[in-house]
Amino acid sequence: MTKFITLFKQMWLQKLKYVYLAFIINIFLIIFISAFATISHDYDLYFFYSPEKNLNSFWASNFATITLYVDLAFFALTCWEDEKINLSQTWHLIPTNEKKLFTANIISSLASCGLLFLMQQIVNTLLFLPSRGAKSLSFVFSSFSLWMNKYNTLSSTLLHWLFIILIIVFLYLFVSFANFSSRIISETLPVKSTLWIRLFLIALLVIIAVYSGSIILSHVDGIINRVNILRNYDPIWLDDLLIFIVSFILGIFDLWFIDKYIEPKINNR
Repeated sequence: MTKFITLFKQMWLQKLKYVYLAFIINIFLIIFISAFATISHDYDLYFFYSPEKNLNSFWASNFATITLYVDLAFFALTCWEDEKINLSQTWHLIPTNEKKLFTANIISSLASCGLLFLMQQIVNTLLFLPSRGAKSLSFVFSSFSLWMNKYNTLSSTLLHWLFIILIIVFLYLFVSFANFSSRIISETLPVKSTLWIRLFLIALLVIIAVYSGSIILSHVDGIINRVNILRNYDPIWLDDLLIFIVSFILGIFDLWFIDKYIEPKINNR
């Protein structure tokens, strides 16, 4: 049986090229936007806005937005790669447990997201060194509530780190759930063209998830506002707990889908 660490390394190396690609694109965007804004003296660029007409102010207001845009594109790319692996006959021929394979896939994607984010934050720190000096590192992490300061205690900062990790895991698990469930449902229907049915089912699942999430979050906010002791603490811990529970349930469904439907179908190709 192939060890978990071996599976992880193989998937990690496969996804590392996407990390480098996204990082290069991130650097290119910073250089291109900086050059364009400096030459044209136009600091209001489509989705970006600067309260003052200079480069330092522009990046202070927009570096987090650039980071998130690149991260979202990278997330979509790794989701595509994850689902290729989940449905790949080559990967499933490896002598290992299917649950171990799926878990290694998720964790390797999470690790690649973490590496890209840290590389981005290093570049962002260098970007602010001329204007903020030694405070550049704390500034870029504080913009994501990931640095301890007078507003964020150590426990609150760690809970924000945990929140980001759990959100990423939840999204990967949900994408796999939507892919597996839509594929299983569409293949049981007596219709030859299943692509549009799958897209419809995926869209329906996303709508249901967003609607259910908004209802749950509104109830959570109501509970926090009614209970005095909860209002004295950062409610991020409650968000972490809810996301963990939902992710755990999604993970169980994903593993069940793989064991009962996906793996047997791949083996019968």
